[in-house]
Amino acid sequence: MTGRVAGLVRPQVPRTGAVSLIVVLAAALAVGALTTVQPVYAVAIVVAAAVSLIVAANVRALPLFLVFTMFVESLELGPGLRIGRLAGVMALAVLAYYVLVRGRAGLRPNALLAVAGALGFWMLLSTYWSTDSSLVYQTMFSYLLAISYLLAFAVLVRTADQLVAIFAVFAIGSLVFGLVSFATYAASSGAARAQGLQGDPNYFAVYQVIALPAALALSARERRPQRRLLYYVVVGVIILSVVSSLSRTGLIALAGVVSLTLLLPWRVFFRNAGQKLSYALALVVASTAAVIVGSTDFVARVQSILDPQSDATSGYRGSGRLDLWAAAVNGWHDSPWLGLGAGNFQSAALDLLQTTPGVNTTAGYIRANRVVHNAYLEVLTELGPVGLTLYVALLGITAWFLLAAFKRARAVNEEIISRFSLALLVSLFGYALSAIFLSNQLGKPLWIIVGLALAVDVMSRRSATAAVVRRETARTAAGV
Repeated sequence: MTGRVAGLVRPQVPRTGAVSLIVVLAAALAVGALTTVQPVYAVAIVVAAAVSLIVAANVRALPLFLVFTMFVESLELGPGLRIGRLAGVMALAVLAYYVLVRGRAGLRPNALLAVAGALGFWMLLSTYWSTDSSLVYQTMFSYLLAISYLLAFAVLVRTADQLVAIFAVFAIGSLVFGLVSFATYAASSGAARAQGLQGDPNYFAVYQVIALPAALALSARERRPQRRLLYYVVVGVIILSVVSSLSRTGLIALAGVVSLTLLLPWRVFFRNAGQKLSYALALVVASTAAVIVGSTDFVARVQSILDPQSDATSGYRGSGRLDLWAAAVNGWHDSPWLGLGAGNFQSAALDLLQTTPGVNTTAGYIRANRVVHNAYLEVLTELGPVGLTLYVALLGITAWFLLAAFKRARAVNEEIISRFSLALLVSLFGYALSAIFLSNQLGKPLWIIVGLALAVDVMSRRSATAAVVRRETARTAAGV
């Protein structure tokens, strides 16, 4: 009887394997069909399939891939198929499956998630009072991609080893693309600004600056002098690449981040005081090299930071930023409570620039579809005081989460979590500085940092709870 029953039972095929087989066959058919029609899309499918298989094998590899996409934002696999967009969509799909199977993975409702969600809801709500609702929907799409990045890190990052790997991708990415961009700048004799694969020198410079605390945090835990020296080389490359970008925004963010790393106690980023001295010497060497290789354009742009009324490289006030800011304030005055609507400064930019007193209307930057070049002011102009409050609260609560995780982890001697939390806090400070000069409120690095703040919050709480359990167990064993 048992034998008959056993014979009637069909062998079980693992669902994961069957699904993978179906995906591979479907992709193969699609690639074969597209190769003769749209080769670019065929390549895109191959790349997406390769990444999907890697993530399917280990879902926790997704955050590493997302950090990498930060360095290659301008890379397109076809018309409208930017790698960041594809990665965001893939992240949402992976997270949906992961949460359905595994649950929230320790992520609970909190103030940071509430503020991030409220900001998106207010953006969508602005459809009702905006002039161009299509721009609201475009902004919402960017917001959803940002949220997908946030959730990927908040849900999938749960171990110190993952933090180390993520920081390593930050450091390696800044090293590789920094060297490539600096080589491009040197080959052009300063005629071409370094911009990596971000597609914009300012964003490239800011992303490089954000990676600097990661390199320092990795060097602090490295016991081997040779590898520690490599991380200092990364710091030097970051400084040189920011110089070669000719980005004043990058220079200001770099100055802020470097100042914090020098002012904070040496225990944060270094194993001893001597290492901090070595870091300071590396900064001096890198700065000297920057001055030596710096072109006259670079010197002029640095001088224009101190005198924004006179931009020697363009002949305009702060490359037009001051005029754009004045136009944004003018637009906010037109709708002081609700704002123009998410993304709607672009549609009103030309009219506002032409009607704002004091704006040089003959300048080359007086054209349609401009952004404010100030995240805070753009959010105020488009979403009103409510939107600005939510955005500033997002930054403030993220900083609070990172600081709380640092204190919590330090109390239980979790060195990696405590040190890396503070490194993220310094990176967040650099990003907040850059937001004064860039409309980067939906930039991927910010939302990666927010996601990591949620992750280290969960990790530090677990470590603190585990430490309490160990103490109670020890006390019980001792009969106390």
